[in-house]
Amino acid sequence: MQEAINILLIILPIVVLFTLITLFTRTLRQPKRIISDENGMKKISSNPSYFGGSSRAVYYYDDTFLYEIKNNITHKIELSKITQVKPGYTTINNRRKWCVIYLTEGGESQMQFYRNLTLFNQNFAGFLAAVERENPDAEVRKLSFLNM
Repeated sequence: MQEAINILLIILPIVVLFTLITLFTRTLRQPKRIISDENGMKKISSNPSYFGGSSRAVYYYDDTFLYEIKNNITHKIELSKITQVKPGYTTINNRRKWCVIYLTEGGESQMQFYRNLTLFNQNFAGFLAAVERENPDAEVRKLSFLNM
């Protein structure tokens, strides 16, 4: 009897830990709690540093466009023209820079920003799902613990 209790005491925490990890990754991949602005645009970027950083641009998205707002100038990109969304190699304060490649009239252009993804703000995961929905041929990298 004692051996059965010892086995349960070893297996039970492992099962609970595995269940919690599964629920956490499912929450990241299937965004449910999306916080939106007043005008319907959802913020997907943040500054990784308290002291400013390299980019002063802020990125938002809605159902059809990705917006880059820099120096009070708004640049709109259709989600259907985005061909790639992938993580970059630069990381500051545990925030990885993401690269968005999109088609323009002259070829391809890209923009890079630090994602704004937390447990309570799932807008970036919603952005990835919106790009996949608007352009099924786009190469969109899934969120995982290694590329966050």
